[in-house]
Amino acid sequence: MVAKAEEDSEFNLDFFKNNGFTRKICISCGMPFWSQDGERKTCGDPPCDEYGFIGRPVGRSRMSIDDVRTAFFDYFKKDHGLVKPYPVVPRWRDDVLLVNASIYDFQPHVTSGLVKPPANPLVMSQPSIRMNDLDSVGISGRHLTSFEMLCHDSFNTPQHEIYWKEGTVSRCHGFVTEALGIDGKEVSYKEKPWSGGGNAGNALEVFIRGLEIATLVFMDLKEDPRGDVEIDGSLYSKMNLRVVDTGYGLERISWVTTGAPTVYDSIYGNAIDYILTESGLKTDNRKYMGEITRIHSSETEKNVREIEEDIKIKMKNYGEIDWVYVDKIRQAYILGDHCRSLIHMFRDYVIPSNVKVGYLMRMLLRRSFRAMDFLGFKGDLMDIMKIQEENLKGIVDGFPHKFAEDIIREEREKYIKSEEKGREEIERILKKNGNIGENDLELLYDSYGIVPELTKQYLQEKGIVIQIPADFHSRIVNKHSSKKSEEKQVPLLDFVDLETRTLYYDDPRLMEFTAIVLGSKDNMIVTNQTAFYPTGGGQPHDIGYFKIGDEKIDVIDVYKVGKAIVHVLSSPVKKGTRLKGYVNYERRRQLMIHHTSTHLLLGITRSFLGDQVWQAGAQKGVETSRIDITCNIKITREIADEIERRCLKAITENRKVTVRNLEWNMATSKYGFRLFEGGVPLSDHLRVVEIEGIDVEGCGGTHLSSTGEIGFIKIISVDSIQEGIQRITFCAGAAALNYVQGIEREYSEIKEYVRATSEVPTRVRESMDELISLRERMKELLKNEAERKFESAGEKEIGGIRVKLIHCSEEEKKLIIPMILKNGSNGIIVCGGHITVAGSRDKVAESLYRLLFSEEPQNKGKVLMGKIGNVADEKLIK
Repeated sequence: MVAKAEEDSEFNLDFFKNNGFTRKICISCGMPFWSQDGERKTCGDPPCDEYGFIGRPVGRSRMSIDDVRTAFFDYFKKDHGLVKPYPVVPRWRDDVLLVNASIYDFQPHVTSGLVKPPANPLVMSQPSIRMNDLDSVGISGRHLTSFEMLCHDSFNTPQHEIYWKEGTVSRCHGFVTEALGIDGKEVSYKEKPWSGGGNAGNALEVFIRGLEIATLVFMDLKEDPRGDVEIDGSLYSKMNLRVVDTGYGLERISWVTTGAPTVYDSIYGNAIDYILTESGLKTDNRKYMGEITRIHSSETEKNVREIEEDIKIKMKNYGEIDWVYVDKIRQAYILGDHCRSLIHMFRDYVIPSNVKVGYLMRMLLRRSFRAMDFLGFKGDLMDIMKIQEENLKGIVDGFPHKFAEDIIREEREKYIKSEEKGREEIERILKKNGNIGENDLELLYDSYGIVPELTKQYLQEKGIVIQIPADFHSRIVNKHSSKKSEEKQVPLLDFVDLETRTLYYDDPRLMEFTAIVLGSKDNMIVTNQTAFYPTGGGQPHDIGYFKIGDEKIDVIDVYKVGKAIVHVLSSPVKKGTRLKGYVNYERRRQLMIHHTSTHLLLGITRSFLGDQVWQAGAQKGVETSRIDITCNIKITREIADEIERRCLKAITENRKVTVRNLEWNMATSKYGFRLFEGGVPLSDHLRVVEIEGIDVEGCGGTHLSSTGEIGFIKIISVDSIQEGIQRITFCAGAAALNYVQGIEREYSEIKEYVRATSEVPTRVRESMDELISLRERMKELLKNEAERKFESAGEKEIGGIRVKLIHCSEEEKKLIIPMILKNGSNGIIVCGGHITVAGSRDKVAESLYRLLFSEEPQNKGKVLMGKIGNVADEKLIK
């Protein structure tokens, strides 16, 4: 091994120099690392080093995850602000579905410098969920879908530096050696660049006996297509803010101090014991799992299937191993892991579905059900969750047991039905394609919920062998993990650097104003100020007109570009022109009524049905509006009626509606992340709209001053638009009055039409019953007439074939054709301008067709049709 000059490193730190560290080059991977151990030749990163702590724990004592978390907080909170964990569903971001790391809490609003961090420096433990290695969970002994990322972060500006590399590495080493009691020579720091979430920087990965316990990232780059630094194929440039982003694996630190066979045994062995016991399996026979985990860690460059084959060979030295039992222990590990992740998802009221985070949750549930069935598990999934909930005390509080129980029951029923339907779908694909390929496995899973193991098992029964891709579930996860923005794309033009004062926020009732045109192109202008509201937040743009002298110019569209408000006009206006704007008052007021009503409906529905209700989308209109909500309780007409009554009560109470601009951290600290139900503004302040005692959320729309101005709300319909999401269509104010009056007019017309003086529904039912009875009588008469014509029809011989010649109506023909075929007859049916040839056998119908028509039948069968004008000899049918 040849050491590289320390002067060439970004990490040529005084801390390393003063504490006996040497920079070395790993003889295995060729990457640089720092160590106090003069004899060390490898960096510590598997497969350069295998796990050396299993059965040989390090540190002062064996530490549970609670012990590690407490030690971490105690070490750092003396000079760091303690921040509570964020939810695992990042509703403050519109680009990711789940929190994968603690830095997700602060991207992009804090890392961009727009918003101050909640503390600086800060320390926290952030629950995270990563599913990109799903196929290795339970198998490798080390992979988890959910984990806590401990972090101590600092956010440095040119004006104020908290700490950077020196302070980070010294604090990390101090925690490991002092708080954990681990010998410093056991620790190695491997240099490696890092990127994620639009940022990048140099990093140090921290290893102890082959296990990475932390990553120290020094984030000073932002993604930039014109940047001069390339990392993993993307270009980056320097940013003003320098962020220390550390991530310590809570579970891994606990594991390295306990030396357990797997990380699962270390962090929730009690849950694994319960699963094994309820599956009729021994709980003290996991002696081989440590060696299997060690082999996995040393072969990370191979896929799971290849590693498994190597394990079978290498484990022969241990004598006879019950591999069926090993498989069952692994399924117990999977079940324990997934229940832990599901707790976090249930806590954030995720509802299983076929899209977005709901899809990922359903995947975990179905893998859990599969594990339960494989194990013969006799216990209750909720009991495993209760054990895991206890393990997560202090991190997960207020777990919604009833909500979780209902979801699990519903999903279990769907899973059983999907298994019942599975064989039918597999047979259909086999019949069509002759085999089941990888794309078919994905289709079966995505469209029908049929897990690949079920497909494999069913095919084995038929003597067909298939291989499930080693990364099957990871592929599915990647396919469903994107969260693309659906914002309207608008032309930027030359307006992006202009700024418009938003008068509609100063006074939402201001309908007239004067302005100067700052920018103009074609029929579009940007003014220095405007009362016209631009499309946004589900609220349509205002309409109206501008006046220049006596000339009136209509406003057709309004949208926002950066800080500029663009007006699309009926004719062009030059830059520098002074003009006066007039907003259509009736339209604006109705939109204000509907926007405020949307907030009221959301708050009332949540208070009635529970905290699982979240806004999933909204669109305000003039005549009607709609709000989409997540909810696994079907909103019946009775529930909708009760929601209307509660809305009316809030309206008559004339609840105050207030709008405030609050600093980001102050707003989220006070109101939580429900503020982002209407969208995620990238701003240092949040515009918070509150209906007194009912609803609080961030919103950029225009609103009323009190609920009393709404008048009343009428729910028109409730529809399920996808699993777990229901759409409430409603109207309010004048629009609700118009709707009710329209129903009244229709009611009056119906009343007059059925000649009812009272009890209109009764009279309508009587009329419908009478109509149905008449229709049934007509069907009977039609059937009798068709039978009469069939029986009495004369016969002719055409080309040696006896044929019934029948003239009838279109309705009679539909009944007569089945009679001909059923009785073994042959017939020529004349109906309107067409002749239908019906033969008791295919060839008979074709022969008759050729005799009557001068062309070959295109669709061969027992019933063929042609036009009378094409008949070779019309005399045949006269």
